[in-house]
Order: sequence, then structure tokens, then C-alpha cells
Amino acid sequence: MKAYEIKRIGAGSVFKFNLCVGFVVGLIGGVVMLVLGYSLKDIGIELGTLRGVFGITSGIVGVILASVLQGLLAGIAGAILAFIYNLFAAAVGGISVKLDDGA
Repeated sequence: MKAYEIKRIGAGSVFKFNLCVGFVVGLIGGVVMLVLGYSLKDIGIELGTLRGVFGITSGIVGVILASVLQGLLAGIAGAILAFIYNLFAAAVGGISVKLDDGA
């Protein structure tokens, strides 16, 4: 079993990973909320003021834009946290990880 120390995390790679994960999670959550809103409309509860094609179109555009924004914010937060980790790892040492050789 070998021990390794994580001394540095690439902020760019963390940004890309969090951007993709944040976008997908936001898209799934947005679609669920959109379907829930239209389901409530079918039973007589009206939440929005737009109707017809404009309501559906604005809902889809809103879900996409909100997902992109969530991905960007998640990416920026991840990059900032990776930068902070790098500062502390340089000062006090990184995280020690023991890996099995798989035998």
C-alpha cells in the first residue's frame, strides 16, 4: 500500500467538472419543476401569468438559462475552493491518501 499526498488541485479542472455537474443538476431540477408547474396547472392551480406557447417557450428558456447560471456559479465556487485548498496545502501540507496496489 503506497501513500500519496495531494499537494495541489488544478483549479481549471475543478471549474470544468463543477460547471458540467452544476449544469446537469440544474437542468434536471429545472425540468422537474417545469413539469410540476404544468401538472399543477392541469388540476386548476395557476402559478404563472403567461399562457399558451409563450408560457411553454419562456419556461424552457428559463430552465436552460438557470441551468447555465447554476453551472457557472458551481464552477466558480469550485475553482475558488481549489485555490484556497492549494494555499493551505502549501502552508501545512496536503491530504495524505493510501492506495492499494490492486493485487
